[in-house]
Amino acid sequence: MTAISHPDTPQPSWHNTPSGTMTAAVLEENPSPEKSPLDSFTYQTDYPKPTLPSQDWCLVRVRAAGLNRAELRGRAALPPGKGELNIFQNEYHEDPPAILGEELVGEVAEAGSDSGFQVGEIVTAFIYGGGKAHDGAYAQYSIAHKRRLYRLPFKDSADVERRTGWNVLGAIPMSMWTAYGSIFEAGRLGHRGKGKDETLLIHGGTSSVGIWAILLAKEQGFKVVATTRKEKKTQRLKDAGADHVILDQDLETSIPKLFPDGVDVVLELVGPDMIQRALSWTARYGSVVCTGVLTKNWDVEGFRPAMIPTCRNLTFYGMTNRGSLGPDDEGLEQVEPTLKHIVEKVEDGTFGKEVFLDRMFELKDIGKAHEYMENNEAVGKVVVLVP
Repeated sequence: MTAISHPDTPQPSWHNTPSGTMTAAVLEENPSPEKSPLDSFTYQTDYPKPTLPSQDWCLVRVRAAGLNRAELRGRAALPPGKGELNIFQNEYHEDPPAILGEELVGEVAEAGSDSGFQVGEIVTAFIYGGGKAHDGAYAQYSIAHKRRLYRLPFKDSADVERRTGWNVLGAIPMSMWTAYGSIFEAGRLGHRGKGKDETLLIHGGTSSVGIWAILLAKEQGFKVVATTRKEKKTQRLKDAGADHVILDQDLETSIPKLFPDGVDVVLELVGPDMIQRALSWTARYGSVVCTGVLTKNWDVEGFRPAMIPTCRNLTFYGMTNRGSLGPDDEGLEQVEPTLKHIVEKVEDGTFGKEVFLDRMFELKDIGKAHEYMENNEAVGKVVVLVP
């Protein structure tokens, strides 16, 4: 795949001229880690509706927003890494905008003349900056740049309602694509000459990315080990298809017994501070992919590269869902065909919605949705429905 750089990407105007009003869940002033999620948002029906910063953009009528852990950090006013802003890195700043939300599904309400999209198309948007560089998905309308806007295989809104529903559709795009890129593109699962005997360990298997990683790896016939901290969640991981489910506290003893030579790919979702442990579970020529971090703390502690045996030839990746850490489009030509394939598998029952969709909330209850995620209750995706 060839990386295509776009150094002159038009950046959204932070103060674009509003046109009309909309309903939105608005972040309260002075956010902080100490403020409860229930006290962090106000539900407004007269928030300014955004306009297009340039003709490369679309205005999308949001129908559902999939929640992501990075939004919990944004609500707590914890600064993002510059790479998180993706193609909007030139607008890096530490303070969150008024509306969070990095991911949406909906309909194109207005299409810029240079966007390549048409009004009425069903789309998903990865709006980095959604909740970082510009207002995000917790609203009836959001702007999305053409380079991070993808068509979904539906004719119109009625077709969505008939075939999957917005709630199910909202639980798919970003988590699925992050899992896909992590295990197949970065982790190279299946490319070590071992066929279907390759093994994937998912540390943090109950997250939405973890659940999709199980589903995708098992569809291809690979062996999957998934972990959780809670006994009550083990059956959900088995239902998703994991061959082995291990409680976190048992990892140090269970992995060597099950896989004396280590596993081929470790998908590290719990946090960067777990990297050293993850490397110790990895087989020769194995890969560790760190992405979809579940904790608010992104600092790496206890990581000692010199302690890694050089003879094992390990590879470490910091995976994101846009190909690489740079503001480019590497690998993203696969997003639309992959989404089409996944939607077909959801419709034929291969991927059961009861496996990857955990719970839905109304937009007015966004604080409760954040609280639910922070309490680590979910197994799969939490979706917010937008009126």
